[in-house]
Amino acid sequence: MKKIIVILLVCFTHFGFAQTKNCDFEINDVTDSTSVKVLPEKIMNENVFGATTSLLSFKLYEIDGVLGLNFQYIQKSKDFLKPYCVDKNTKVYLELNNGKQVKLINSVTEESCNELTYDAVNKNNIRILNGYFNFTKENFEYLKTEKVMLFRIESEIGNLSFVLTSKIDSEIVKKSFMPEQFFIEALPCFGF
Repeated sequence: MKKIIVILLVCFTHFGFAQTKNCDFEINDVTDSTSVKVLPEKIMNENVFGATTSLLSFKLYEIDGVLGLNFQYIQKSKDFLKPYCVDKNTKVYLELNNGKQVKLINSVTEESCNELTYDAVNKNNIRILNGYFNFTKENFEYLKTEKVMLFRIESEIGNLSFVLTSKIDSEIVKKSFMPEQFFIEALPCFGF
């Protein structure tokens, strides 16, 4: 009987710490009238090939009870970089390993494009695309238990697809990330 109690205590302690280990919020402001919580940025996809580098990162946020995803796609190259835009008709899909898709709704109605900037020192073209998409209450249940295999942006200008792997050892930020597990680890931080 004593062994069973010890095993149960170890399991509860382990699961309790496992749910909160990645819950260090970048922003955690709660007032009488508003609530904003944002988890730190995580790298989801990285590509370093020759003179071209690209990076996809996610931030999960909750504003006044609405759960959302901020993605940022950064491109850097000595070559020309194709422009991409996000507008009210842009769709974002998360494809899960069980074959299901989760569709997110654009939370911004204005068009946002990855404007071209030039780094004169390193002679690089740079484009940064930001998107803010909300979940509906029904569509993120599978994200609690299923790994995400693909992140897809569908827009009028063109589509972008990113394969999410089990682990990334980032050459750019010199850290390791677990893209497939992002939502499984992050949703409990918001009580989901």
